[in-house]
Amino acid sequence: MSYAVSFTKIENELAASFRNRIKGAEGAGDVQQIYAEFVRDMLSRISGAEVVLDEGDVRVDPQQAGGMVLGPGISQNPDYGKFLERSDLLDILRRQGQHAANKLIHLLGRSNERDEATIYPRLTHRG
Repeated sequence: MSYAVSFTKIENELAASFRNRIKGAEGAGDVQQIYAEFVRDMLSRISGAEVVLDEGDVRVDPQQAGGMVLGPGISQNPDYGKFLERSDLLDILRRQGQHAANKLIHLLGRSNERDEATIYPRLTHRG
């Protein structure tokens, strides 16, 4: 698909730091916050103005395509809507959102294993 504007250069500038931070996330809240900061940074760089996101403006959701959901503060905002429609911004947010969603799935799976280990401890044979 051809877009009028591409923001891949900005994505590339922010992606390494974002992925390192996601890799180090220790909980679901960390993943949500790191992804929201990535979205905020992208929108700030694109719009040239400081962006403040409200709770619910962006959410990591592994059940959704692209691993994320944009709330009305972004999806219905005319300042951002033009970028979502005429550029690769939505593709970028989905691509990076999928990284965040994968980390969230990993963390949730790990916590379930940890919870099971606490509930059903393995007996070790000491001889």
